[in-house]
Amino acid sequence: MVMQLMLDDESGIPIPLDDFALEAWAVQFNRALASEQVDVLCERLAECFASSLAECLDADLRPPSEAQVRLATDISRHLGVSMPPEALRFRAAMFEFLDRFADIHRTRWRPCRKRDT
Repeated sequence: MVMQLMLDDESGIPIPLDDFALEAWAVQFNRALASEQVDVLCERLAECFASSLAECLDADLRPPSEAQVRLATDISRHLGVSMPPEALRFRAAMFEFLDRFADIHRTRWRPCRKRDT
């Protein structure tokens, strides 16, 4: 059995699996078939594939980290600048936004600190 990721009706990417993985997949699929849970298995496989695919993308195409989004949101709010929508989608755009405004934000905005009394 050869697995293949179909890109469209005519082209695909062969997925190289060793004998163990092929055997385990056959057992897993037969279990799902016997328990009438093929749809559940397909959903789980789709979720795993989507997560794995994201890890295969070039770094600039991955989503920004939560910390980057928090910093960019603070910068946008405190400096009154709009954040490009692409910055919330792609790490490269986020890097550009942060590179442009992070130093200005650090020098202009400092949180108020309570004085010890």
